[in-house]
Amino acid sequence: MTFDHILFPSPDDIPQQYCPPFIDVRRYLSHDIREWDGPVQEVFSPIPLKSEGGSLEPAQYPLLGAIPALGGREALAALDAAHAAYDHGDGAWPSLSLEERARRVRHFVAALHPLRDRIALHIMWEVGKVYSEALNEFDRTLEYTVETIDAALALDKRERRDTSLQQVVGRVDLLPVGVVLCVGPYNYPFYETLTNAIPALLMGNSVIIKTPPRGALLYAHLLSLFAEHFPKGTVGLLFGNSEDLLVPLMGSGRIDVFAFIGSSAVADALIARHPAPHRLHMVLGLEAKNAAIIQPDAPMDITIEECIKGTLAFNGQRCAAIKMIFVHEHIAEEIMQRMASALDDATPGMPWEDVRCTPLSSPEHAAWLSGLLDDALQKGAVIRNTRGGERLMTMMHPALLSGVTQDMRIYAEEQFGPIIPVVVYRELPEALNYIKHTRYGQQCSVFSSSPEELSRIIATAARYVGRVNINGKCQRGPDHFPFTGKRDSALGTVSIEEALRRFCISTVIATPEYPENTALWSKLLRRDK
Repeated sequence: MTFDHILFPSPDDIPQQYCPPFIDVRRYLSHDIREWDGPVQEVFSPIPLKSEGGSLEPAQYPLLGAIPALGGREALAALDAAHAAYDHGDGAWPSLSLEERARRVRHFVAALHPLRDRIALHIMWEVGKVYSEALNEFDRTLEYTVETIDAALALDKRERRDTSLQQVVGRVDLLPVGVVLCVGPYNYPFYETLTNAIPALLMGNSVIIKTPPRGALLYAHLLSLFAEHFPKGTVGLLFGNSEDLLVPLMGSGRIDVFAFIGSSAVADALIARHPAPHRLHMVLGLEAKNAAIIQPDAPMDITIEECIKGTLAFNGQRCAAIKMIFVHEHIAEEIMQRMASALDDATPGMPWEDVRCTPLSSPEHAAWLSGLLDDALQKGAVIRNTRGGERLMTMMHPALLSGVTQDMRIYAEEQFGPIIPVVVYRELPEALNYIKHTRYGQQCSVFSSSPEELSRIIATAARYVGRVNINGKCQRGPDHFPFTGKRDSALGTVSIEEALRRFCISTVIATPEYPENTALWSKLLRRDK
């Protein structure tokens, strides 16, 4: 079976407001904006387009632009600039009051607003995300940033209150750690990067941003904004191959905080490069294999809707997606029939259209997913929906799989795509044991109408994962909730306040309560206000 070529437009078929924005980036940020006349990496969209003759042979992935292919020398120069700007906490940025840093970050956010449509277009064309979802990513990022500013001011005020214990009076100051290396993922190239970089900056750190492997072009629009709103060297913005940039940065031993979202294998390799990992602060968002457990008394309509959204949002290319479904044998056939019907109605299309399924993020990832699906089919799995798994270039129909067994790769590997494996269980411990023994522990979803059953399942599942969702899909938000994971899924917790705490160190200022010291303390407080 093959896709209808009518799904794929020619360049002339693209509505004018959605035409791909071409940008040839020849600058980067290190101390100040630097011009680049060295080698570049061309950036292609994963969205296939027909040629002028209406053919898809050979593959036509539109060229979106180019980015500097920076190397170790440029990376280490940016690190020198970041260290000089931080200067052990004596630099211009960390020396500012939190109130002043907050004011400048607010101005930075205000300057981002006019870029909304442009950045959403870059996200859509570079990673294949639905345009409305790309707009939502932009909006959510700015909302998160404003809420983070407010939370930082409230947290600082709360921490700095006087505390008197055991004849000692003191307060806690939240002070920066040093130089933060932020490495974001391609699936949320704007949100996941800035929601680490902004809290780090607010708390007074210097930040080096390594742009995502896909989704880098949008950062061309942020170069001048970072340079304008922050002191020289406080923000570095680097383009290029991850290995060329991250290996020398981590190997220098001068990265103080590693904020990374990606695979555990890459994180482990980079951390191993740091010569003093015992003092490396880490905020890691890694893989997940989130499972849904559907009990016999599950609310059927809600269950189908939430499982479809949980498995197919951004084609399943989310760490928080539902990636395994366990359904009780009493309702298994009904669940699979209804999910198959919903998937049959999910017509693939282009990301500027009102569709659920769009091209995958890269040709390489699409081919890898086909291999994962082939492995399952060769070992006895069955595709339950019409045209499930059918692929042409980066476009892939979602595949609902039954008959999934432990010897299949899909059982344990994170698919990060629109393959939905289903396991039928008879007794609840079968499903809970999967969550217990998988190497990941981010989230799970539980579908039931019984308070007693839910209480029992939650009490067990909460020991294995960082979040249990009741009759709902797995997700990160709302952003005030802690977002974390156990085992190989994460290190550290992020939410608006937790993220702030990850990028600072609590420093105690205290004195024994002799009368002379108490009087002196009062005078110090008056000077600080």
